[in-house]
Amino acid sequence: MKKRAFRCRNIYTAVSPELIDGYVICEGSRIIFAGTADKAAEHIDGNTEVLDFEDNFIMPGFHDFHVHSLTGAFMEKDGVLRHADSEEEAAAMLYAKNSDDSGGRWIMGGAWDNFRWPGTKLPTRESLDRYFKNTPVFLLNKECHGAWLNSEALRRFSITRNTPDPENGSYFRDADGEPTGYVHEAAVIPMLRSILSEMSMEELSGYAEAFAKTAGRCGITSVGDLPLYGVRAEPAYRILEDKGKLSVRINFAIDFKEEIDEILRTKEAYSSEMLRCIGVKDFLDGTPMGHTGFMLEDYTDMPGFRSEPMIDPEHLKERVAQMAANDIKVRLHACGDGAVRLGLDAFEYAKSMYGDRDLRHCIEHIEAISPDDIKRFGQLGVIASVQPDHLPKYSFYEHPFHTMIGEERMRYSWPFRSIADTGGRLAFGTDYPVTELNPLRGIFRAVTRLTDELQPEGGFSPDEKLTVHSSLQAYTYGSAFAADREAELGSLEPGKLADLTILDSNVFECAYDKDAMFGMDVLMTVVGGETVYSK
Repeated sequence: MKKRAFRCRNIYTAVSPELIDGYVICEGSRIIFAGTADKAAEHIDGNTEVLDFEDNFIMPGFHDFHVHSLTGAFMEKDGVLRHADSEEEAAAMLYAKNSDDSGGRWIMGGAWDNFRWPGTKLPTRESLDRYFKNTPVFLLNKECHGAWLNSEALRRFSITRNTPDPENGSYFRDADGEPTGYVHEAAVIPMLRSILSEMSMEELSGYAEAFAKTAGRCGITSVGDLPLYGVRAEPAYRILEDKGKLSVRINFAIDFKEEIDEILRTKEAYSSEMLRCIGVKDFLDGTPMGHTGFMLEDYTDMPGFRSEPMIDPEHLKERVAQMAANDIKVRLHACGDGAVRLGLDAFEYAKSMYGDRDLRHCIEHIEAISPDDIKRFGQLGVIASVQPDHLPKYSFYEHPFHTMIGEERMRYSWPFRSIADTGGRLAFGTDYPVTELNPLRGIFRAVTRLTDELQPEGGFSPDEKLTVHSSLQAYTYGSAFAADREAELGSLEPGKLADLTILDSNVFECAYDKDAMFGMDVLMTVVGGETVYSK
């Protein structure tokens, strides 16, 4: 078997915050040594490939525990619009990348953010129609809970002034009752499924391969891939795996609504080191930014309204208990504090029925939480699967979150430190393509709690700041633990899979410097002892 030795003066193992001046040595796909230079000689022979990274930084591969991989790949191909500062600029950016208006295919860019735009006004079909009269356009917003369509897309979906809104969703309309081109929440689901159903599996596997390559460039060796509105990606990744082209570990969940037999069949069929089904996922609410996050109390800017859960609470409890009875991990999207409580209540009920089965259920996002519920993560053994780059990135004092949920509830938004200090475990992710596929941005956000403008002074809810070590652990060992794979992933220790990320700079020295973190380069990404990316 091939033996490789990675030499560096700054090796972070994720076992402790202390850096090692030494080597990580792998034989085949496994680590055989991780330690100081004086003890490495016995593991190195004339056939060992030695790579010296001097004062760079070696760490366990980033494990992004929350991505929507194919959705991100669609956007990367047709146009990522998160930096557009107006509706008009977003439409023009899209056209600059897709100037063919022959109507032969769907255009599926996205990640636009109307809260960056003047007046935060939602976009309309007219701005897209100026560029795309024949080609259908479907653009998910930054949060992936709404979509912007042109007139041709509305026509293909038969959406007219007479089309009723679906349950838990809506087609926005103008003063005359005509569809504006913006659709929200559940209205998005059948549209996305319909578009993807027109693609061949080979075409989807091409997007899967594009995502895998992007992950490698970002130093990501494993992901927790989640179905967006029930769209399953694993068959596309199986094609890559069979061809020997799958270069990132995919630990995926399927839809919570699938039959138990289908879930168990999928777990059995997908159980390799590279492609593994680890459970199911569902939505309990939308997002507070869209006034669809389910809150315990009314929205500050909408008295009398706190939204509603997307699932009946009693049905949720029984369904989670059914999953527990079959040893199935459940991941629940819960942004509002009301949704977080619903999820915790369901997990508590399942535990009372079937005991502690160490399933490591997860609550995703936790954008708001009652302080009474923080300690329940540790008590119930529930993982807080959170995305630090969701914290406000710009115009902190004008951020709509302030007016939507108020200052008191803002104190308990993204409460990373409080959950960890009360015994809860953290698993970090990006929620790509909601944010960029860049864990280093999340590390900066977790340790500083600052916007890109370095606001507010001292950080937002500064008591919730994490240490650099805790943040790196959450992006490595924490995610591996949440995926039930900490025995083979998440730290640099003998016997574990040789997944490494090599950066050009020492994260411990740069973590509080925005420019240094956002500009840090990935020099090499190694999966199972093999280089999958090299700069």
